Amino acid sequence: MTPPLLQVNDLRVGLPTARGWAQALRGVSFSMAKGQTLGLIGESGCGKSLTALALMGLLPEGAKVSGSIRLAGQELTSLDEAALCALRGAKMGMVFQEPMTALNPLHTIGRQI
Repeated sequence: MTPPLLQVNDLRVGLPTARGWAQALRGVSFSMAKGQTLGLIGESGCGKSLTALALMGLLPEGAKVSGSIRLAGQELTSLDEAALCALRGAKMGMVFQEPMTALNPLHTIGRQI
C-alpha cells in the first residue's frame, strides 16, 4: 500500500496575542493520496487559511506548531527555513487568496495548478 502524499495529524497552531496565547488551530487531521483533490471548507475565521500557511511553513513569526505534517513521508514541522524554501515551488506550492495576481488568465487553471 502506498503511503499518503500528504498526511496531517493533530495539527495545532498557537499564536501570541496581547492577552496571551490563542489556540488558532486545534487537532486538524487529514490525509491525501497522490492524484486526489482536497477542499477545505468552512465559515470565515475557522482556520482554512491558517492550515494552508502551516502546511507551507509560512506562519507568522512567533507561531507555535505541534502535531505532524508529512509530505511524501518527510516530516515538515521540524525543518528549518532553508529546507522549507527548497521544497516550496519544487515539491509544494500555494495559490494565495488573490487569484488575479496569482493566476495567469492566458492559461487554464488546471494547467497552472
